Amino acid sequence: MNGNAFTRLVDYPTALRLVLACAAGSARPMTRVPLAQATGRVAAADILATTCRPPADISAMDGYAFAHDAMAAHAPLPVAGRTVAGDRPEPLAPGHARAILTGARIPAGADCVMAAERMAVVGHAVAPATPLAARGANIRRQGEEFATGTRLVARGQVLDWRHVALLAAQGLRDVPVTRRPRVSVLSNGAELAAGAASACPDSNAPMLASMLGAIGARVSTHAAPTDDVAAQAVHLRAAIGGADIVVTTGGISVGGTDHMLDILRDMGADVVFRGVAIRPGRPLTVLELGGRTIFCLPGNPGAAAICALMFVRPYLRTVMGADTPQPAIPATAGFTADAPAGVTQFIPVTLHHGPDGACCRRVPTVGASDIIAFSRADALLAVTAENPIRAGQVVWGMPLS
Repeated sequence: MNGNAFTRLVDYPTALRLVLACAAGSARPMTRVPLAQATGRVAAADILATTCRPPADISAMDGYAFAHDAMAAHAPLPVAGRTVAGDRPEPLAPGHARAILTGARIPAGADCVMAAERMAVVGHAVAPATPLAARGANIRRQGEEFATGTRLVARGQVLDWRHVALLAAQGLRDVPVTRRPRVSVLSNGAELAAGAASACPDSNAPMLASMLGAIGARVSTHAAPTDDVAAQAVHLRAAIGGADIVVTTGGISVGGTDHMLDILRDMGADVVFRGVAIRPGRPLTVLELGGRTIFCLPGNPGAAAICALMFVRPYLRTVMGADTPQPAIPATAGFTADAPAGVTQFIPVTLHHGPDGACCRRVPTVGASDIIAFSRADALLAVTAENPIRAGQVVWGMPLS
């Protein structure tokens, strides 16, 4: 019997659990990046407010600040000066109003602001042209947005423009994030050689580099355009050097030119699991070597894509410390599908949004080598014999982007 045969396939939930356990045991080194470069990075620590917001009582609009009782009893009030954002205003003279701009600090002695267009100017004095606003109107109070010490960003948060704005308002110039994991992608097989009789362009390495780079990995690509064991081993060692994670495609099944497993075992790698009961993607094999996790993906592009989406992507999110899984998308199934017993089958679908919510439709595919199906799909559905899909039921799709 072939020692590399798929004799003990693990099921999909078990395989994913093993992959995430490998990720949880990985180190998460921290670095700091300029705030403007933080989008897409994962916060490596909680970030707390060093000042409250607003830092003082401020005006919510352009207008006039005054003491409510004084305006109610003695309008119009003479205008004494103007306060703009950034000023440290002098106290308001009793019986006076002051012009004020949005974001400017409320002078001591004032407890009301009215918009300029709601005031009547009488010489150098002002009075309400509409009903007098309530005491405290149009004043943003100190700390009403958040207090000093408030957690602004939680450890594990994937940062975007919203967090950049929030942290910039605190005066931060850089932010602590987890270091981007270094991923080496190695495509192998004699068919990748330019001079091969039936040469094939390598779509797997660019595909995986794009997919994994989009979630924050630093990806380098390598090729072993040969079926020679010694030559493949040289290329694999080069790919492993300097990498935290290695992803190979091809050479992991049981054919006469499938050498990846033997090469890695000879290097001392330990097998986490050999083969998964999924379709497509059964040959997926995961190993550990010198503190690195190695994902050996099938060579067929469709199968490689599914394995990367369902295993490598969640692994990387965990390694980077992202605290939430990628959210699934609810939709009503527009088709029926079953899966063989003991197998999780992944089906590409499109999502169509209507007045009653999203509906998903199956994307036709010719199998594990199909790549055009993914360009037409929005999500993947997992189907098992125990959980088939029936038209009209609500299903949850894993987004492809």
